[in-house]
Amino acid sequence: MTGAATGDDATRDPLVRARLADPANLAELAGLAPDGPDEMGRELAEGPAAVEGALAAVEHAAPLLAALFDQVRRTVLVGTGASLAVARTAAPSWRKRDREQGRDRALVIRESTAAVLGDADGEAFLPTDLVVAISQSGSSPETVAAARRAAAIGCHVVAVSATAASPLCEVARLAVVTPSGHEGGAATKSALAALAVLLAIRGVVATDAAFRAALAGRLRDVVADWPSAAALGPLLGDAERLWILGLGSAAGLTASAGLLWHEKAHRPAVAISVSEFRHGPVEAARPGDAVLLLDVDPPVTARTGYLELLRDELGRLGVPMVTLAPDAPADQPGVRLGLAPGGPAALEALLRLQQLARATAHAAGAYQDGFRVLRAIVQAAPILD
Repeated sequence: MTGAATGDDATRDPLVRARLADPANLAELAGLAPDGPDEMGRELAEGPAAVEGALAAVEHAAPLLAALFDQVRRTVLVGTGASLAVARTAAPSWRKRDREQGRDRALVIRESTAAVLGDADGEAFLPTDLVVAISQSGSSPETVAAARRAAAIGCHVVAVSATAASPLCEVARLAVVTPSGHEGGAATKSALAALAVLLAIRGVVATDAAFRAALAGRLRDVVADWPSAAALGPLLGDAERLWILGLGSAAGLTASAGLLWHEKAHRPAVAISVSEFRHGPVEAARPGDAVLLLDVDPPVTARTGYLELLRDELGRLGVPMVTLAPDAPADQPGVRLGLAPGGPAALEALLRLQQLARATAHAAGAYQDGFRVLRAIVQAAPILD
């Protein structure tokens, strides 16, 4: 189904071969099971079940969701951190689906804090909006405050959360509860489940029992294919800085990856689009860096040529590139996605990114369970209420 192109036979770049050949790193990574023993591994292994349950929750809520959509003119997705990243990941497929079905309804993405601390982003909630607020815990002060503000002016609020008994779900007209449960470290299974909900709400992915089971089975295959991610750990872990480049629908995935790299790998990472990188930040790229390219859309000739141009430019700079895409080159480092381009590939890509972040953290010797700062120093902001 999926697999990595790595090792001496997989690349002609001697720099990449050297980085991939560190026996100490490879031995350590090979000793990790797909489902642990670390916290991140265990939670990654629970991702497919969380996705299956999330799709079942959408199917159960489908009649109420349809009724709410019939009453509004615009949909606003609200979140922060990983929740905002999955909203941005789902948005392109959502809009494409609406166009295919002849729907003419605007979709807006808003960061929770911007929605609360005035309308500096140029947007404002309207009474005719359907606001979908996303928070794994259901208690993010920024997102709860945004949902309350939306509800106060008459918006219909839908909560996407793993916690039914939460402030966010109390505010909402309808709660879609994902069975991702407790999460001790970075958003992994909760992010997968939330992305599945957003894709399913607009019919990008199906929700019937047969599809749910098949998708969960394919994602379990990805979890089991830990060696493909582990093989790339030394290359990514050795990089002085990682440039995470998204293209098309994968632009939102770059934000998810950037969060994961800082939270779990504790390594410098810059998340940006391909064109933005080529028109400025490329000046800062050095041979000690690496590029992670994300692409989940169907192949297009012009895009293929554009990426070949990027790959050539990076080769001249001595910067190795790892590709995560349905058509990842077989002779270069990367992972070829096995699920259909679009929504399903986005789910697989997010799971693969989580695996790669785990592999990077262990290869760099930086992995630890939980958070170093977010639970100890960063405090909730009750002033938002």
